[in-house]
Amino acid sequence: MLTGYLTFLIPALLGAQLILTLVLTKGEICPGQRGRVHKTLPVVLVGWLLALMTQPLALFPLLSLAYFSFKAKTGKTRDSAPISVLMAANGLAAICWLMLLPSMSLPQIGMSFMAIALFGASLAHLLLTQAKTRLQAFHRILPFVGLSSAMASILFMLWQLTEIDAAVVETMTINVITALVLMVFALLVWASHILLSRTVNRWQLLGASALLVVSGSMQLTLF
Repeated sequence: MLTGYLTFLIPALLGAQLILTLVLTKGEICPGQRGRVHKTLPVVLVGWLLALMTQPLALFPLLSLAYFSFKAKTGKTRDSAPISVLMAANGLAAICWLMLLPSMSLPQIGMSFMAIALFGASLAHLLLTQAKTRLQAFHRILPFVGLSSAMASILFMLWQLTEIDAAVVETMTINVITALVLMVFALLVWASHILLSRTVNRWQLLGASALLVVSGSMQLTLF
């Protein structure tokens, strides 16, 4: 299908950008932490490069975010960085996502919309942990966002199944069940620091993100 992997990749990038924007502009963190968050932005740029392979409009958020990343002084985001460019990058990312919607059914749009929170929170949590930020609330809020959006995504997935011929659904059964199981495992790994009362670490979040990516790729059979 035309949208393919963009169905979840662009929402993930959009969601992560919005969370990182919130941290950089509103987060009560020291210049050193802010600088480390800045250094994670190239990961998002790589994501936009992947999107650019099949979505030409991805060039605009890519260029604007790149300009912000390399123009801003890493410790002075709120004082001297071109915040308007960062906001423009977010707006252009949203436009890229909106351009995907005409080719989708309503439940597919719902799944892609939930991916902004699910995949975006997962990526942002990984990047913030890599940056060693001390915003402890995010370690609880982001897994909760992921759980809530995953539950909604499952409902949209079931809705999409009702829109497909029964004979076709039978051929998708294994993929759908596997996708759901992987999503559950991803959520458990993601929230394991809360369940086990331990410190979050990047390897845990990298594992959760990898499971979500595999789950998302299997969900694409519904598209």
